[in-house]
This record gives sequence, C-alpha cells and structure tokens, in this order.
Amino acid sequence: MTEMTRGIDEFRQESIKKLRAISSEPLREYMELFSAATGMSKTHALTNAFEFNSKRKENLHLLEEYISRRCMGVPLPYITGLKGFWKTEFLVTTDTLIPRPETELLVELILSEHKRKNLKILDLGTGTGAIGISIAEEKPNWKIIATDISLLALKTAKINSRGLKNINFVQSFWLNSIKASFDIIVSNPPYIRRNDPHLKDLSYEPRIALEGGEDGLSPAREIIRTAKSNLVEKGHLYLEHGYDQKNAVIQILQEHDFCAIRSYKDLSGHDRVIRANS
Repeated sequence: MTEMTRGIDEFRQESIKKLRAISSEPLREYMELFSAATGMSKTHALTNAFEFNSKRKENLHLLEEYISRRCMGVPLPYITGLKGFWKTEFLVTTDTLIPRPETELLVELILSEHKRKNLKILDLGTGTGAIGISIAEEKPNWKIIATDISLLALKTAKINSRGLKNINFVQSFWLNSIKASFDIIVSNPPYIRRNDPHLKDLSYEPRIALEGGEDGLSPAREIIRTAKSNLVEKGHLYLEHGYDQKNAVIQILQEHDFCAIRSYKDLSGHDRVIRANS
C-alpha cells in the first residue's frame, strides 16, 4: 500500500469513526457524503482510487466540511441536498421537511385503493412535492394539484416535478385558495405538539412544517373542517398523523360527518394514516 492510498484509507476509517457517534449507519452516510462532495459514485468511497490532484484536494476538504456538519447534527439530506422517497430522489432544502419513509404509506394506499382513470387529487402541504409527484409519476392520467403556504417550498417541489404535465403547484393555506372539487385529498400536515421535547431534535427543519399547535391537531382540524366542500360525493380524505393521535383524529372526522373511517399502521406497527369518505 502506497503512502497515498494509506492516507485515503485512514481518512475513510477516521471519518466513519466520527460518524458513528451520531449515526447508526456511518458507512452508508460516509458513502453519501463522499459522493455529494466529489461527484463520484458511492462505490468509489470504498476504494482508494482517489488521486490527490488539486481538484481532488478541494473535494476532500469539502468532504471534511460535510462530515463536520453531520457530526454537529445537521441532517444528512440538508448536506447532500437529496432524500429518497418512493421511487425517486427528491431535492431537499431547509425550506422543506425531509420526506420520511412512513409517509410512503399515503402513496401506497392511494395507488392500491384507486384504479379509476382520470382522478383528481389534491396534495395539501406538499413540501418537496414527494407525495403528489410520486402519485403523478405512477398515474399519468390523474390530475394533481399540490399546495403549500411556502413559496420557497413550492419552488423546490416544482424542480422535483421535472416537467411532469399532470401536476400543478398552488400557494394556499390549506384549502383557503382552492375552489375545485377532487376525488381525493391527501395530506401529511404538521402534527407535533407545540411543547413536545422531540422538536429540539428537529431544529434544522422548518418549524412550520412540524408543529401542529397545542395538541398537534390544529392543521388536521382545519383540513377536516373544510375538506368536504372540496371533495366530490363519496370522495376520500387521507391524513397522516402522530403515533398516538388516531382516536383524536377519528373523533374530529366523526364530528364533521365523515364516514367509512379506516386506520392504517406503518411498517413499524404504529397507527399512521386515516382514510375517510365524505
């Protein structure tokens, strides 16, 4: 082993050791940070094929910076700028919530439970566009409107849509600016309680996309209160919620005369999504 390859190997091992302090998957994170910093494939992170020319030294310094930021607690997607969701990698910025794997349940349910052509879907609080875009890519004959209160989030979502023709983006506070009727309304609204201690661990993400008021249910109440006026007869409302909010959300739905209410668990076995009919 040459001095050059030994140095690279030692750098890799030391970096993985540092990441181990904050990550349960330090090798995977090192590979992603390496790829983001160098423009090389993730598999190159496991080899010593990394020449120390002037350009590569700049890449290595950038990688050191990325690892330092990660060790300070910055979420990985805010460093690499990417997060995988459903079948696509989405651009992520600090103006958007990082898409979570459990949210894929919303996409899975809508695709599996609705086979008709030409459905109209409303995705409320779209953020990166993960839900609406994933559905639009799977169902080119469906028409999707995706909304967000944040123009910066909508800008990111539009980039992520990569020119899809069957999805449009609209600035709106929930349903306030929406006049059309839809077959399906879907949302992953903020649902963390205002004083929940977990919020401090999510300090890098936009609070507006996380916090749901005193009991975490203010956005769900607003959506449920207004959704019927934008749903066709026997239209469907899909809501993601916190692991302990199932009964409270069902009660709010019942108070607003929704029917055929059904709850679904995520892959961790937590109550996560509720579907209801108008």
